[in-house]
Amino acid sequence: MKARAAVAAMTTGTVAVSGVALAGCAPTDSGMDEATVSSPVTLGSQFGSQASLANLRTSVINSAGATGPASITSHVIDQTELHPKSDVALKVTNPDVSVRADQPVEMGFSLQDEQTHTPLANQLIKVQVKLPDGWATFKHLYTNDQGFASYTAKVLTTTQITAVFDGTDALRSAHSANVGTMTVIPDPTPALPAQASRSTVRSALQVPDTTSTNSASAGTTDATASSLGQRAVYLASQQAGKPYVYGAEGPYSFDCSGLVQYVFKQLGRSLPRTAEEQYAATTRISQYNKQIGDLIFFGEPGNIYHEGIYAGDGMIWVAPKSGDVVKLESIWTTSYSVGRVS
Repeated sequence: MKARAAVAAMTTGTVAVSGVALAGCAPTDSGMDEATVSSPVTLGSQFGSQASLANLRTSVINSAGATGPASITSHVIDQTELHPKSDVALKVTNPDVSVRADQPVEMGFSLQDEQTHTPLANQLIKVQVKLPDGWATFKHLYTNDQGFASYTAKVLTTTQITAVFDGTDALRSAHSANVGTMTVIPDPTPALPAQASRSTVRSALQVPDTTSTNSASAGTTDATASSLGQRAVYLASQQAGKPYVYGAEGPYSFDCSGLVQYVFKQLGRSLPRTAEEQYAATTRISQYNKQIGDLIFFGEPGNIYHEGIYAGDGMIWVAPKSGDVVKLESIWTTSYSVGRVS
């Protein structure tokens, strides 16, 4: 009878399997008949893309053939048609531009359906910049009706950017197919008359004159330091408003030495992590000869507890303390040391 029942079940769309085998267990020598689990299953007409389970009834039949007191019935009411996600094309629209330092330039991105080339509107694009330790997201943009988004960039050094799209329920995620490079070109050096005096040259370089016999070489060094310092101050100003967090190294929060390390790292200068270590790694400068971009250290050697980046006119860019943000503030004491990054 059991064999006939199994055959009948197979021909009517009901699959009968041993309850012990279903559980993945080996049969025991208990002497009792094995229970049988019967599950009638009705398949939809399009298996794989659209399937329905209907009238699912599970009955446990005991050895005497009687139906147990409990039965479970499950009905699938909604049938969901599955659609594959669409591939998208994301790119930087002006990947190679040449600019002067701090010159505004519009950087654009486009997002569209890769198959139909339909613009994808109102989609979030994450803009990333390449830092020495990898890519970091610094701006979020939304595409317009033409699938286009842009922002105005200002850079002091040659900078690479890219974009990322995280995808949606209907669209696949994507990285920009190309990388945008903003190449900073040097400002042209103004031609000087042949009889130009040393003071005229120094005025053009914005370097104070000196009566030292090595004034020419000293002027070149100071000019280089000044250029580096001005870029450092600019980059520090771009972090204004970001919160102070002890031990933070950026790009979203900083402590005092973390801000200094982050700024100079983008300018190709490697500084150690703590204020004490940065004090030891920089060149000592007198208070009277400090320049924009020099580091202002507070405390004594062996106990340097705070620092900032000199911005001129007695002001420093600094990540002050817990509960505060990166900001420009006055040097509040005459007891400080000056260090220069070379």
